[in-house]
Parts: sequence; structure tokens; C-alpha cells
Amino acid sequence: MRIDPCKSLLDMGRVVVGCGIVLLIVAAALGQPDGDVSSSAPAAVETESAADDTDPAYATESLRGRVVWLAEALKRRFGIVSDTDAQHTVAALETPDGQIFPLVKDDRGRGFWLDPRLHGIDMELRVRRFRGSPVVQVIRVYTLEDDKKYELDYWCDICAIPMYELKPCECCQGPIRFRRRLVDEVSETPQSTQQGGGDASEAAR
Repeated sequence: MRIDPCKSLLDMGRVVVGCGIVLLIVAAALGQPDGDVSSSAPAAVETESAADDTDPAYATESLRGRVVWLAEALKRRFGIVSDTDAQHTVAALETPDGQIFPLVKDDRGRGFWLDPRLHGIDMELRVRRFRGSPVVQVIRVYTLEDDKKYELDYWCDICAIPMYELKPCECCQGPIRFRRRLVDEVSETPQSTQQGGGDASEAAR
């Protein structure tokens, strides 16, 4: 049987062309997902970061009321009796309209556990309120007297540093005093320093 060389070459050319087309299709299919992942991953991360920046977990606001022990407020308001060992475990801000906000016991809130003078007086607390939680974190403490607002903290006259709880000075270990400073309602900055009294009752022991 005689084979036509021209026809054989034509058939081989068709095979080569067909294989080339198949290889191009496979290469395109393999290359496409890599391009999609590299372009979409950074966008997803940026969107999540932007959402975190524009939708914080807390809101900062001012609340007015009086700080009380939560156990005392629950008994007085609702007749709920707590265990004896729970009487002084949680301090809370009770507002004039009856809301109760437990306070976080941290560097700025710990003073309400250590100094009884901070309980039962008219106050304004600058706080962070966290979404989904009744607990508030104290940022600043003010007392309200005679239509005036005073910022409260503790002060060491020797080291000239403020502190936020009743204790010996963090620097010299000497006594500190309770300090009230009149606040300018417009600028929210203390106008002057007022002595909290020089007697031993207002110094840390």
C-alpha cells in the first residue's frame, strides 16, 4: 500500500495545531485562579480593617449619678439579696433615672474600691461603654457641687505627679492628697488646683 507523503504531512500539521490549542487552553485555566486570589485577598483585608476603624467596639460618653455598691443598689431597688462576701465586690454608677452601670476595676476605676469618699456624691464619669455589655470603663472622674464641676484625682506635692487611687506615692512612697480642680465647662480643662485638705484623713496611709 502506497502512502501519500503530502497527506501525511497535512495530518501531522493538524495534530500539532490541535495540541497547541489544547495547551493554550490548559495554561489559561491554570493561570486564572492565581490572578483572582492575588487581587481579591488584599481587598478583603482592607475592608475588614476599615470596618474595624469605622465601627469601634465602644462609645465614649459622660454619665451622671452616684457611685454605690452594686449589692446595695440591687437590694434597695429590687429586693435582691447578695451573699455577704459580695457586698463590696462591685462598684456601680446609679443614674437619676434608675440605670445601673457596673464599673471596671482597673487603673482608673480602682479608686472607687479604695476611697469611701467617692461614694454617694453627685458625679460625672467620662466612660467607655462597650457594645453588648452593661459594664463601663472609667476614663475621667468629676464631682458636681453648686453648679460647678471639679476633676478628681490624687496628687503628690513632693513629686508633682497625679495618681488615680488612694495609696502611697508611686515615686517617693510618701503620702498623697485628694485633689479637686475646677473645670472650665467650655474647654473641659482644669482651671485651678484646690487643696483637698491637709489633714491625715485625706492622705494615703
